[in-house]
Amino acid sequence: MTKIVHIIGRLRHGGAEKLLLDLCRKVDKEKFDVSVIVLQEDNPMAEEFLEAGIKIKFFHKKNKLDFGIIKRVADYLRDLKPDIVHTHLFAGDFWGGSAAIRAKVPHIVSTKHDILYEDFMRSFLTKRMHRKFERIIAISNATRDFMLENENVPFEKIQVIYNGVDITRYFEEISETEEKDNIVIGTIGRLSKEKGQKHLIRACRFLKDADWELILVGEGPMREELQNLAHFLGIENKVKFTGFAPDVRPYLQKFDIFVLPSVSEGLSIVILEAALRGKFIIATNVGGIPEIITDKETGLLFEPKNIEQLVRHLNWAIEHRADAAKMARRLQKEVMEKFDIKKTVNQYESFYKELMENKKI
Repeated sequence: MTKIVHIIGRLRHGGAEKLLLDLCRKVDKEKFDVSVIVLQEDNPMAEEFLEAGIKIKFFHKKNKLDFGIIKRVADYLRDLKPDIVHTHLFAGDFWGGSAAIRAKVPHIVSTKHDILYEDFMRSFLTKRMHRKFERIIAISNATRDFMLENENVPFEKIQVIYNGVDITRYFEEISETEEKDNIVIGTIGRLSKEKGQKHLIRACRFLKDADWELILVGEGPMREELQNLAHFLGIENKVKFTGFAPDVRPYLQKFDIFVLPSVSEGLSIVILEAALRGKFIIATNVGGIPEIITDKETGLLFEPKNIEQLVRHLNWAIEHRADAAKMARRLQKEVMEKFDIKKTVNQYESFYKELMENKKI
């Protein structure tokens, strides 16, 4: 049996953590013994991992300069003797990767979950670690291309494995188009700068001929700024902030149009969830999003921060609901075929197997 230890900074509610939870839940337990090392405090998703029977070892990193954590994790890894250490996100890559190298773990790999231009030091350290790892998985072709262009990672070290979603959990038949006056526009994600919610709020301000409501699901550092923006624009009564939602399905059910206004994305899991729920999607033409949505065929794409283009797309969707529903059906079918979590897990299992056999992937 292959022993795999995943290392991540925190278990927050995000795409990387969702993928890690699904991997640990669904991987073949007769072939793989999996556990998770969590380096830092603030882990709201920990309970979901523990309820799923996933083994977690918590290392309570004291502060940003707690270099002693490398030794503590390395000592633990020496005792555990994993075959593979698999790191996630910056903290997992740098602190966890450094510990795995120190412990001389036979195989060290990482998944690149995002396309973010970090500050200089983080970017430098990420590049340094990625060049030391045996393999890196990119969650989209765009993520792979970002690493090739910005991190100088050799092409042969990178494999693309798309994120996946549990179809049985999110799929719903698309009903006939409802003729109703009120339109519910929704978005889901952390309220942070790179998610671009402020551009969506500004765009909705110009939907003068429609009875609309905007629902923002999520929590984050920009909540107060976004609420102030809605108030400044005089639309605070039309914009609802729900805060964090452990289960987004009830909100997806309410939406007529799902918008993802992100400035940066690796491959959005929430788009896959919305697509399986049968929602018409408008999203930015960034990162891996065009690998999910084909513009004007399965949804509409717009350039990030282009409010005028977003307004046009929203007005089109409101005025052409039957055509929008046809696009949503096509996207739902494509997502079911291409982004099933079972397919994702199978590809990771093959990746681990070939890694252990020392074959090039």
